[in-house]
Amino acid sequence: MDREQLLSELEAVVGGDNLRTGTEAASVYGLPTCWEAKPLALVTPGSAAEIAEVVRAAERAGAALLPYGGGTQVQTGYPPRADKPYLLLSTARLHRVLDYQPDDLTVTCEPGLTLAALQEALATRHQFLPLDVPLPERATLGGIVSTNATGFWRPAYGAPRDLGIGLRAIMTGGTEVKGGGKVVKNVAGYDVCKLFTGAWGTLGMLTEITFKVRTLPEAERALAWDAPDLTTAARVGLALHHARLAATYLLATNELDGRPRLILGLQGTAARVDWQAAEFARLAAEAGLPAAPIRLAPEQITALRNRQARNDPDTPIAARISCLPAAVAEFVRTLETLPGLSLTAHCATGTVALAATNPVPSPVNIVNLLKEALPQGANLTWIRLDGDFPGRESIALWGVPREDFRLQRALKQSLDPKNTFSPGRFLAGL
Repeated sequence: MDREQLLSELEAVVGGDNLRTGTEAASVYGLPTCWEAKPLALVTPGSAAEIAEVVRAAERAGAALLPYGGGTQVQTGYPPRADKPYLLLSTARLHRVLDYQPDDLTVTCEPGLTLAALQEALATRHQFLPLDVPLPERATLGGIVSTNATGFWRPAYGAPRDLGIGLRAIMTGGTEVKGGGKVVKNVAGYDVCKLFTGAWGTLGMLTEITFKVRTLPEAERALAWDAPDLTTAARVGLALHHARLAATYLLATNELDGRPRLILGLQGTAARVDWQAAEFARLAAEAGLPAAPIRLAPEQITALRNRQARNDPDTPIAARISCLPAAVAEFVRTLETLPGLSLTAHCATGTVALAATNPVPSPVNIVNLLKEALPQGANLTWIRLDGDFPGRESIALWGVPREDFRLQRALKQSLDPKNTFSPGRFLAGL
């Protein structure tokens, strides 16, 4: 690869102000310390046409491309492959709302727009995108879709794969692909939206995304019950979920102030929220939490949600476990025996997010015990394992691949034959 020729071609495409090289490229976003291979450059294109030219230039030079948004999930996954030079492909200049149809409840955006900026624009028409990922001021729509990221609202509204109705992307050879459309009822062609959602940037670069949006709820409330332990909180949370009273979320957590609590989120009309709050309080008392719940401030929920990003440098170990909701309470019982764990369990979805903060008494033991305690059929994803963690290179960061992984590998080889996009970063080094 002729590095200088590649950089010259990239500068001609995006302009000198939008190309950073060497150590400057690596320092812009604070890349993980475990990434031994540093990027050749940080490229910031301003249009789909420029992205296509960047892709073609990179492939001619034999370089890889790593799409990069707000960096809120950059710690997750394997480092870039050391045997192939790579470029960071930033979406920082792609931050416009391209089309907004309030009457049709649809909005089309560029991938670099942050979730917070989109919510502000939608709020002018009393609407919102029902996603509440951590750090919304940094999290970009492209990154949210690429990682299928969710927050607390998933039981009520679903994930990005449920809300995206159309997209455009640039793939190998600089080819543009389109899927879905700008109307909710659209069934034409292959479901390209779901193909790219959750692909972690391994198939191409998103350039345009269309979502269906909703009307803002009239009222919103968060209630918390003190619990004797997290196991009880998770057990009662599952019982309240089974009551089918349409909670927005139910969480068993010790991450508010260190105490075990059950947290209930409600949204809707004021009358409906009042009725739900009374019914849930009655059911919680019957299930073993007799004390009246306290009302939480929005700032407390925001802080709890943002902690789930696990971006704190004092958090060397963080993981997310997906299991059946019925298995959460017993799994939490095991986790409570491990010292120093911060934990938030989603009672309705079976997702358990945990972290160990410095100083970690025995990080290797925590990792091994966690793997041994997994419920049957559960999947373990390491959101964060710092670079100096012993034996990190031998740990399956995305969990054990399922039997259908060969289909994922074949799909990657077919759609990205030159292994251009995020090689080695995803499941089993895909």
